[in-house]
Amino acid sequence: MRSEIRPRHRAGLLYATLAVPFFVVLCAAVLAAALAAGTGTAHADAYRFWGFYQWQDDAWALAKSGPSGVTPKDGAVEGWRLAVSGEKTPPRPPRAAGDFDQICGTTPAETGKKRVAVVVDYGLAGEAEGEPEPPDARGACAVVDAKASSAQVLAAIGEVREQKGLICAIDDFPATGCGDTVDSVPEFPTPEPSVSLALPAAATPAGDSSPAESSETAASADAESGGFPVLPVAAVAVVVVLIVGGFMIRRQRNADAGSTG
Repeated sequence: MRSEIRPRHRAGLLYATLAVPFFVVLCAAVLAAALAAGTGTAHADAYRFWGFYQWQDDAWALAKSGPSGVTPKDGAVEGWRLAVSGEKTPPRPPRAAGDFDQICGTTPAETGKKRVAVVVDYGLAGEAEGEPEPPDARGACAVVDAKASSAQVLAAIGEVREQKGLICAIDDFPATGCGDTVDSVPEFPTPEPSVSLALPAAATPAGDSSPAESSETAASADAESGGFPVLPVAAVAVVVVLIVGGFMIRRQRNADAGSTG
């Protein structure tokens, strides 16, 4: 009897010994698959997002805080760049230098406010999936309250779409999405070639105008105020003098003729 039971007992122990590790491995595999399917980002290679940079020591440096947590000083230069980057991809800053004088040099300073130069680089063609050609990189000078944050500076120079503190779009570019994942990082040269900035029209300081502008302004003011040009007024004065003089001469002749008769 014992000889029949002992082999069965050994077979059960062997089955239990093999089944437990197999069950653990199977559960781990199922859990990993569920996590990957649930998040959808387990195999993401790169992200498309607006990077926030600061101009320091003649170079762009990735900001250490979000724009809401940074309060730039007067004369600071900040940059934004839409790009696709991965974990192993170096930062891709704006492709134009942060020249404060070039961007804000013609913008007059205002008491109680600060000037912050902003560079906006919309990235390479094709990086914003489904979008047309990106706009040209541009520079803008923000004149904001002295305590304004970098987020307020950005809002002062363009339309901003954000989500939970993340900048999704600047000037409605891209039109959709926010920090989306992409399959791979596109090929791009390192370093990337620089680009020229589209700059706003130069501001004219108060009280400064050219002679031509002054003449046009004066003529316009005369027309609006109903004033008479100098030349027509002088001509009318001459005509009046001639009429009065002729009247006096005629009167004198009549008087002379009466005395003679």
